Amino acid sequence: MGDYGALAHEIQAIETLVTKWHTNLPEAARIVGRQSPSAIWSDFLDRMAFSVEVGQPIGEFFSSENETFEQAYTTIYDARLEQLDTLRETFVSLTTTGLLLLVVSGLHLILFQTGAETSNPFEVIIRARWVLLTGTLFALLQIGAWYLFTLVIPDEDLFAKHGFNTEQAIDMRRSWIFAGILGTIMVMIISTVFIVYGTDILFEQWNYFGLLVIAAMMSPLLAPALLTLQEETRVRRRDDAFPEFIRAFGGTAQARAQEPSAMVKALSGIDFGALDDSISNLEKRLSMRIDSDYSWDWFAADNNSMLVSRFTRVFIEGSSSTGEAGLVGDMVSQSTTSLLGLRQRRQISANVMRSVSYGLLIAMIIALNITTSIIAGLGETIASVAQGLVDGAGEVGTAAGGVDVALPALAETGGIEQNIRVFQYMGSFLIVISIVILGLITARIRGGGTTLVLGQMIQMMWVAGLANFFSAWILDQSVGLFQSGA
Repeated sequence: MGDYGALAHEIQAIETLVTKWHTNLPEAARIVGRQSPSAIWSDFLDRMAFSVEVGQPIGEFFSSENETFEQAYTTIYDARLEQLDTLRETFVSLTTTGLLLLVVSGLHLILFQTGAETSNPFEVIIRARWVLLTGTLFALLQIGAWYLFTLVIPDEDLFAKHGFNTEQAIDMRRSWIFAGILGTIMVMIISTVFIVYGTDILFEQWNYFGLLVIAAMMSPLLAPALLTLQEETRVRRRDDAFPEFIRAFGGTAQARAQEPSAMVKALSGIDFGALDDSISNLEKRLSMRIDSDYSWDWFAADNNSMLVSRFTRVFIEGSSSTGEAGLVGDMVSQSTTSLLGLRQRRQISANVMRSVSYGLLIAMIIALNITTSIIAGLGETIASVAQGLVDGAGEVGTAAGGVDVALPALAETGGIEQNIRVFQYMGSFLIVISIVILGLITARIRGGGTTLVLGQMIQMMWVAGLANFFSAWILDQSVGLFQSGA
């Protein structure tokens, strides 16, 4: 029962009270229920204790409780999905507010933070303190939004947790090795380019190629991510076919009361879609009559589905303890069908969030590039105005004496280019942070694990890099057109 987490410890506590401390079952259930932090679980144990005391058949009690828990679970799940819409709108509003603050801080950096260009990082940090503070606040807003999503959206594993050496596990290890080798080669190539041509070849053109280089360095991780994406599609198809299989298997077991291998073989002529290969392998293992439980564990590992793994174990243990395989099969089929319906709604929400993520990312990139273009144009204008205010002796004229009070950048223009680069680096850093947070949020809604998160992050990074390149190029061409026209 290791997959059931805290619930397994609660059941173990009841068993310990009954077997070692010789406490009757109703009293043991009440003791554990009073100490449980879950009100739902505590109420269930109290009802079970009362049911046992009055002599109600335990099978009848669990059958009614299954319907009660299913309705309660569906209600809570629906409420969480409805909260997701409000939370998504709040996230978009927070991101928009953070972008506005970042734009204002960028303009403040150019117009009011003066100083000569320097190689001292502390001076650069002090001069760009408001931009750095705004960037930190923006990152904290993103992280806080992700934390709120984790509180609202229930965590649900898609892939099974097992230690079997299946073909999928072998392919996954190979893909990680391939990604590591390819990543090492890419790092060596980029390092060689930096050694031969220097780092200025990238940092002087960071506004064009910075995000593309980051996306290229992350691309080797697409190998395990794409493999996991393919496996996710197969697992969801197996989950869809599982209720029909378990209902048919339970009915066959109830009617024939034969060996498990014979019952599985009787179902071999029925098309269960994505489960056909796993059912065929299960029939072969059961026919060897070595270890029936081990064969079912391999069946769960072959399907690589947490839903199939857990509910298969529920069916096996429930049918063996009650002898009502047909009833247990119907209950498991009903529960899995209800859960799959909730998953479909969750997938719709995940697709909506994915679309919002791409739109928000592109809008953020365009806004930052427009701000960078405006800042660069202001920097050139300020430099030319300041040069015009310098007299023939090389000193600031009387006109500058009053202007630099309202616009300090006119008094010292040496650090403007450095300030612009700082803002560009900060913008790229925040884009990467946003991609990570958006990937984590979408993966939380979608389910599937961290490898799928990597795949989505890499895709978003390439979209960000391409959008950044083309938007920066279009803005530069537009600014150049206006300048030449002037």
